[in-house]
Amino acid sequence: MARRSLKEDVAADVDHSQQLAADAELARLRSELATYRNRYTAALAQIDRERERGDSLAGLSGLTANKRPLTKSRKAKKHDATAVLMLSDIHCEERVLPETVNGENDYSLDVCQLRINELEERFLACLEHERNQANIRRVLVWLGGDFITGHIHPDCVEVAQLSPMNATRWIAERLRGLIDSIAQYADEVIVCTNAGNHGRSTEKNRIATELDHSWEQMMYFTLAREEKNKNVRWQIAAGHLGYVDLDGFLVRTTHGHSIRFAGGVYGLALPASKAIARWDAGRRADLTIFGHYHSWGWLRGARYVANGSVIGHSPYAERVASPERPCQGMAIIDHGRHEVTRAYPLFCDRDLRAKR
Repeated sequence: MARRSLKEDVAADVDHSQQLAADAELARLRSELATYRNRYTAALAQIDRERERGDSLAGLSGLTANKRPLTKSRKAKKHDATAVLMLSDIHCEERVLPETVNGENDYSLDVCQLRINELEERFLACLEHERNQANIRRVLVWLGGDFITGHIHPDCVEVAQLSPMNATRWIAERLRGLIDSIAQYADEVIVCTNAGNHGRSTEKNRIATELDHSWEQMMYFTLAREEKNKNVRWQIAAGHLGYVDLDGFLVRTTHGHSIRFAGGVYGLALPASKAIARWDAGRRADLTIFGHYHSWGWLRGARYVANGSVIGHSPYAERVASPERPCQGMAIIDHGRHEVTRAYPLFCDRDLRAKR
């Protein structure tokens, strides 16, 4: 067989390359043609569907819709409500050293000031929030006693940073500022009071003449006499129990030291419920507010709110109770429902959380 020349080999390779290029172009054209055919088929199907839809709409041309009257959406009417701020068991002048309570607390006059400021801030913020749900024009401020620790025991004297008179003056100025601030955010403010067991001037607690020996009772009368806000009304309890009538909703207030709490598995609920039942036998109240035990709690069925404390944990509480964060109480009395619909603690422990 004769061998091809180099020229012939080159010509053959060129022909082969041209054939491959022609085949590739043919394959591309066939693929493009198939794509156009698929699009054409899909377009025909879409035209058929639109024609059927048009025929259906044409068949409905003789029908008329039933006309219904338009109704405007009603905005739910807010119930009238009263916001309650509970203030008690501040013990403003008592010094609590961290080492005496395993680092759970550090309390002084400066810390007390910080916590009162935080309480004002939180209450006004919560008041604004609650007004989204209820028409709150009135605020009930309960001053429940034990604003000072006093000199009722020798160890109270040793931990007090101020004398009873000066401690009373100190806390009175802070309460004055707090009430003035709240008065700017409410149409009506009612301040109701109870004297605590620590604010007395006697070593032992009296019964019939308890209020005659109370630094706090004197403070209440002084603040009430000097009241300048036209929308603030004072209601100072003349006995161990106080009552405030809020449009037919009766609130009973007491410091709480007559509620005999012996500890145990039942906690405070059982002795509080027994005391309320005893008081209801004379005059039934819809809500009872008390403090004294430095333990916040709300029991709806028993109709009471127990307030916390501003001082927080102390050496005395170290022996008789578990540590509880400093807090006071807030509640919403819904007059449309004639009940307390919300009650919760207002914590004032920012200084402790900052240290952690």
